[in-house]
Amino acid sequence: MAEPFGIAAGAIGIASAFTACIDCFEYVQFGRHFGRDFQTSQLALNCARLRLTRWGESVNIYDDPKLGRQDATATEIQLAKDTLLQILALFADTESISKKYKLTAKAGEDFSASTLKDLLEQIVSLIDKIEKLFPAPQAQNTLVQQEAAGIGDKQSLGLIEDAATGVDSLLPKTVKEVIAGYQYSNIRIKGQAHTGDAYSSDWVGGAIGAPHKYDIGEVENGGKALVGNKYGGKDFWD
Repeated sequence: MAEPFGIAAGAIGIASAFTACIDCFEYVQFGRHFGRDFQTSQLALNCARLRLTRWGESVNIYDDPKLGRQDATATEIQLAKDTLLQILALFADTESISKKYKLTAKAGEDFSASTLKDLLEQIVSLIDKIEKLFPAPQAQNTLVQQEAAGIGDKQSLGLIEDAATGVDSLLPKTVKEVIAGYQYSNIRIKGQAHTGDAYSSDWVGGAIGAPHKYDIGEVENGGKALVGNKYGGKDFWD
């Protein structure tokens, strides 16, 4: 565990700092004796890890030094890196505190009541900051649909929706839509249309959620529409 936490003090690139952050999420694990509330907080922490991972993939952090923004300045890149290093520092502090609380179960309960909650809130705040600095909404929306597809059954979807609330705005919204299915009413289409979900050849997930309902009101010439979800690849109208 020492290597990811100690890396914050070294001269590293932003991609290495990102990898170290993701690794640290894996190290923060708490015992079953902490109870259901702690397991819920652990799940919320996993949702934060998923959100940060999604951001990194969306901005192509390992291959694009500009993080998807060709006009990004060196100062902005450094700020993003510093934000990741702040997350590493939070994990380092948590590691130090947790070592102090390994003596008794009661001490562990005290630790669980405060430290994980504070850690989660601060990490979410820092992810908010880095997403605002380097936004990638289209790529993130595509990825969160894939994540929802991989969750599987409705019970698991419900647990994820609860845990991600207040941690990841995209995931609960997508999960809720997946569970309920989409409803489309009084649709007016000009020209060509695709009604239903569309899957490109590179889509690796399955169908997501409940069936959709469509109420086509009017179709006119000169337009093109996709009524449903699009998974992977280019958009229907590209």
